[in-house]
Amino acid sequence: MEDFELMGKFYLGKEMDIPKKKITDNILLYDSKDLTTHAMIIGMTGSGKTGLGMTLLEEALLDNIPIIAIDPKGDITNLILSFPDHMTADYLPWIHLDDAASEGFSASQYEFREAEK
Repeated sequence: MEDFELMGKFYLGKEMDIPKKKITDNILLYDSKDLTTHAMIIGMTGSGKTGLGMTLLEEALLDNIPIIAIDPKGDITNLILSFPDHMTADYLPWIHLDDAASEGFSASQYEFREAEK
């Protein structure tokens, strides 16, 4: 098996054999020298945008590549939130009470729901 933890190489996962609809054992690496100065990930709901974004960001950080990420939905930025004890109350400062009210939840119900995610 090829080593994929190499500086300048982004591990993106394994290749897909599309006709067979199966994942192969071949790893897919992206050469960081091919990066442009800007990038955008777009796609339909559930198409893997967040997963790809997290993978690219993690690989860039491992290679000491600076990042500015604009994430309107907040999926990427929420990764920095760390709650080691997984206490529901830890989430309260980070939830939007207006969102809770608009969905008919109390603050405690909404923080529990967000913690469960």
